[in-house]
Amino acid sequence: MSTDGRASPRTARRSGTTELDFEPVLLRRPGAGRPWEPALLRRWRPPTLVLLVVFLCLQFLIPARLVIGGLGSVGRPSVAVGILLAFLWVVSARRPGRLPAGRQPVRWLLGGYLAVQLVGYAVGYDRLLPQIEASSADRWLIYNVAMVGVALAVTDGLVTRRHLDILLRSVVALAAVMAFVGTLQFLRIVDLTRYIRIPGLRANRELIGVGARGDGDFARVAGTANHYIEFGVVLALVLPIALHYAFFAPPGRRWVRWLSVALIASAIPLSISRSAILTVAVSMGCLAVVWPWRRRYNVFAVGLVGLVVFHFVNRGVLGTIRSLFTNMDNDPSVQNRIADQAFVQQMFAQRPWLGRGPGTLLPERYILLDNQIYGTLVGGGILGLVALVALFAVPYAMARSVRLRAAGEESRHLGQALAAAFPAGLLASATFDSFGFATFAGTTMVFVGAAGALWRLEDVRPWRPISNQQGEFVTMPLTAEVRSRARAGWQKSRIGRPVLSEENR
Repeated sequence: MSTDGRASPRTARRSGTTELDFEPVLLRRPGAGRPWEPALLRRWRPPTLVLLVVFLCLQFLIPARLVIGGLGSVGRPSVAVGILLAFLWVVSARRPGRLPAGRQPVRWLLGGYLAVQLVGYAVGYDRLLPQIEASSADRWLIYNVAMVGVALAVTDGLVTRRHLDILLRSVVALAAVMAFVGTLQFLRIVDLTRYIRIPGLRANRELIGVGARGDGDFARVAGTANHYIEFGVVLALVLPIALHYAFFAPPGRRWVRWLSVALIASAIPLSISRSAILTVAVSMGCLAVVWPWRRRYNVFAVGLVGLVVFHFVNRGVLGTIRSLFTNMDNDPSVQNRIADQAFVQQMFAQRPWLGRGPGTLLPERYILLDNQIYGTLVGGGILGLVALVALFAVPYAMARSVRLRAAGEESRHLGQALAAAFPAGLLASATFDSFGFATFAGTTMVFVGAAGALWRLEDVRPWRPISNQQGEFVTMPLTAEVRSRARAGWQKSRIGRPVLSEENR
């Protein structure tokens, strides 16, 4: 007999009946009161983490211009993994009980974002696109499905907090490897990207290599990224996460975590990019506002010493970066971006609400619009721009909710570290066409999914009061506070008064 009183298949055979006469046995976890989850979910979830790590390895370790032949820019192997993750998520969503229960704002966000892309895709084809623009629109849609699949897999496919930590630490480690490759390029030791040969992949364009910028023709590097700007911006987005895991590292692994921080931080200036400097300033500023003063002083002192050492080791680089901001009136890249405004206004006036179709604004047919905000406004109209801003704003609010409401200090700090990436990423999108670069888009989508996963795993529902380990309320809903004060006769209460210290802001 089974544990629930039904005859097992073996007992059925002994009694002369067949298995078809009985319902299938539902196995139960030891000590649990509910059946095992369906086999597909039970087998899918652990490989989800593996597939996500594989996706990150393909993003960070393989040069961005190596693609599967015949597929163009969407032929990156990481995009194929993203499509697979999207398919697995859809298969799981079609069966009850295969996704985490409860409301998940990231699902609605990503569903709305993808719906907007589909509307723009239809609008573009309604204009009877030329073949070259139609192919570009197809690639854009495939690319977005892959990125949304990655974010959904992170949001719903990570079962425990340990899985989320493994994924984010993988992002940090791979970013450190990319930074190391860029450092070797800058020092003219070796360009490892020239020696990466993978069967089935070919370069759709010439590898970017080492560039030059400034009066001294200082080297600027891209590592394995598609451009120097992308290299610096991605490292700037990952830096707060790297600092988080360095601050909370166990004693035996602190030197490894701090080595990753040093590699990432020291490689950001090597891109010699305004976008990278602005991104790191915003991301670090958003993280530093929640630190106690002692940590701020320590980080500032270490950063100042690091800048001095960097200046003496790489003389002239910091001066070149400073001139990027002080000499913008004579910088051709800045002037070209300003000149693009007339074109954007003209195209926006023709189709203000739905745009002319995402992915159809080709540089070879129109102009190189080096600004994601402008590109989205032209391609997707006001609706597309709202979807893009929401893609950064909603995860930011969720990560901040973790910061304000999680009970553990480490979880609160991780929430703020994730939140710091979204204002910085939105600012970076106003300085270059960010979603045209797969490493930036993939990293951003992983952070979007991570914000949703952390929000779910920490269970920071806005209507539930949260207390810390000392029993003090970290935060409490306004209605609960009003009821508590009313019952106490509007007298101060030790347990009813919420406590929000400076470190929990």
